[in-house]
Amino acid sequence: MKTSMDRILIPLDGSPQGDSALDAIGPLFQMHQPEVLLLGVMDEEQFNPKLRTHLDFTCNALRSKGVEASIALREGKEAAPQILDFARERGVDLIAMSTHGRSGLTRIFVGSVTEEVLRRAEVPLLVCRPGAAVGEWDRIVVALDGSERAEEILPEAARIARALKVAVDLVRVALPVVSAGGVGEFPLVFPAENPLPYLKAVSGRLLAEGVDARAVGLEGRAAFEILKYAKDNNAGLICMTTHGRSGVARVLLGSIAEEIVRHASCPVLLRRMAPKPVEAK
Repeated sequence: MKTSMDRILIPLDGSPQGDSALDAIGPLFQMHQPEVLLLGVMDEEQFNPKLRTHLDFTCNALRSKGVEASIALREGKEAAPQILDFARERGVDLIAMSTHGRSGLTRIFVGSVTEEVLRRAEVPLLVCRPGAAVGEWDRIVVALDGSERAEEILPEAARIARALKVAVDLVRVALPVVSAGGVGEFPLVFPAENPLPYLKAVSGRLLAEGVDARAVGLEGRAAFEILKYAKDNNAGLICMTTHGRSGVARVLLGSIAEEIVRHASCPVLLRRMAPKPVEAK
């Protein structure tokens, strides 16, 4: 699995909210000097000359700081397919995007370009919500659920932590104690699973790789507890994988990753879980 971030794609729509991803990638320039590709997508029936002006201004500002930056324009009624196609064609290592943070019925019916890209992206996606705190990644929170597939984000998180010499908090949220009807006066009690043995095993692997990692076990509703922990501990970055569900399944079941993206106090680095290979019969 490739973990370098040498070529970063930043789609821009010309809005102040859309520019929040530019500030979010700041710490990556402390690691190395990546190439930055700025992409604008226009509706061919509603040409927007201001977008090209905005891309030129942003590109020149990056170049003045020594960043290798370039711009590209695509035409299409839907931005997400254009972004995904461009990312594949140019072989980018990371897509950095802002999200407008819609929720409820507006999000369901109107949709979100960022969420669509997230559900289909083949590379990690760095997402920044307007209003989120951007700055140093002095502490990185990695959300895990005990599965190997959720650990697919670890190579990216470990590489960033080693390069920036920062700590990683491995967080797993256990469901609270559950009681159910039993026999007679004796209810059945299902205790919460202790997440620490698993987390300590993972942190041990990271420590052996030169990453300052510690295990943090929490209890409650996953998204809420992860968001609260990140905010209370001034995390600069949250890292996690996402199932990338879409359609009815996403609307009815929801997504921990999408809830975290919409409410996180800092940028979020996500990797979509790779589909499981089909076993030959």
